[in-house]
Amino acid sequence: MSQENLAMVLAAYQRRKNLENMVAPLVSICIHVLVALGLLLFYKPAVPQDASPVVEVKMQEEEVKEIEDEKVLEELDKLEQQADEQPVPQTDIPEVVAEQVAEISEDFGDPDLSNTNDEAMDFSDALDIKANDTPLKISALYEGRSTIGRMNALKKAGGNQKTESAVLRALRWLKKTQNENGSWTADKSYLDAITGLCLLAYLAHGETPTSEEFGVTVQKSMQYLADRVNAKALPYGTNDEKRHYPYVNGIVAYALAEAYGMTKIPFLRPPMESALQVVIDGQQTGGGYDYDYKQGPRWDLSIACWQYQAMKAGFVAGANVKDLSKGMEKGVSFIRNINFTKPHSETNPPFRYDSSLRTSKSDGMQGAAVLCLQLLGEGNCPEAKAGIDFIDKIVNNSKHSNDSRVQWRDDMWTTPGLYANPMYYWYYCTQAMFHAGQRPWKEWNEHFSQMCIAKQNPEGYWSSPGATKQHPIDKWYTTALCALSLQVYYRYLPTYKMPKQAVKVEKTTMESLDDDLGLEL
Repeated sequence: MSQENLAMVLAAYQRRKNLENMVAPLVSICIHVLVALGLLLFYKPAVPQDASPVVEVKMQEEEVKEIEDEKVLEELDKLEQQADEQPVPQTDIPEVVAEQVAEISEDFGDPDLSNTNDEAMDFSDALDIKANDTPLKISALYEGRSTIGRMNALKKAGGNQKTESAVLRALRWLKKTQNENGSWTADKSYLDAITGLCLLAYLAHGETPTSEEFGVTVQKSMQYLADRVNAKALPYGTNDEKRHYPYVNGIVAYALAEAYGMTKIPFLRPPMESALQVVIDGQQTGGGYDYDYKQGPRWDLSIACWQYQAMKAGFVAGANVKDLSKGMEKGVSFIRNINFTKPHSETNPPFRYDSSLRTSKSDGMQGAAVLCLQLLGEGNCPEAKAGIDFIDKIVNNSKHSNDSRVQWRDDMWTTPGLYANPMYYWYYCTQAMFHAGQRPWKEWNEHFSQMCIAKQNPEGYWSSPGATKQHPIDKWYTTALCALSLQVYYRYLPTYKMPKQAVKVEKTTMESLDDDLGLEL
């Protein structure tokens, strides 16, 4: 898409949002005018029985006028008060900057979870999901990503001013280090995947191309990824690129699906559906995935989980991709029936990293498997509960924190390579524990969030503990994962309750204006 066409689409997008934001004030004004006219037309003052001098009649008319005006004003005040008390739907609220965060930080406090139970921490009030066909606005599925939504979610789920300030520092550092073409890092092998992760961090914060502070950053990254998919330019040529192609395509599909789901900007839909179709076509018969989307006996849970996250985001966005629902069902079957093992212990976790017995023992993949079961509608199944129990008792070791495996220490993470970055595993575990209930989430959150915030560089980025920090893309990779983990309080798409088929949402009156804007999909 040319820059001129992109500018036209985004201009129409802004006009659309402006129209939506004007609806409530216009309706309020119309109501006020109608009430005032009604009072003026139908007010009938009492007729005096005795005739009065002309001067008294004139005085009476003036008194009536004063009384009439007072009543009109009283009615208008009442209507204004009622209008103020009614919540007005917001499509994009200006984001919180550092000063605003400081001003409202006192409202956070430390959440009092002492008298709550697991049911109180069940974030299922928005879990009956529907496909998001609402054009050009953040739908109710993403309402937690507005400024007000974030503040409410932070207070409810255990976030605070420190976690939000850390996220903002990270987003500002990413903005400062973005490449001119919209990507991040200089390593061509990981350029697209890292850009997808960074875009996801902005989307989780509710940022769109019209956001005041990060709008240009988001626009450029969306355009970069869309162009890469449209040109079939995602890396899959050399042997090493073929191995990692599913990672790249899965992450890019995930980012484009969330971007389209949040904004409904038309140019995002074709590349989103193209990348998602590659995900579906590359799935094995048993529901798993392998390097280069191979269809052999080998499978790899780490690869598979990015595909499942992309599927769920695409489903929520209303992607028209053949066998998308079937692919999610196969994913659940794969995790529960092929990947899960019994019996399990401290040295033999419930879920395997891959089909090889030699490399199957991985703490981090417990969080990955559980998260994907939650995203695909099986968060309460026995297998998911076994994974949560392992993370709680073994990985986090909530009863003996000194023995916890969640520690930011170089001497604990000596293996080189991106796969050895512990933040990759903590990213999954944080999200899985968020849905696990009050006690395990509270204990995980208190441990992880404090550790993560303490390790942030003053400039806003993070470097992985251990040998992985020497990798050239580490700062961007680790920063994106840390930001996403600290956004868990409000970033979530609906999870557990998956319907058998997507139910289309009826368009509102305002949404029908898309035809006038030339943005019909």
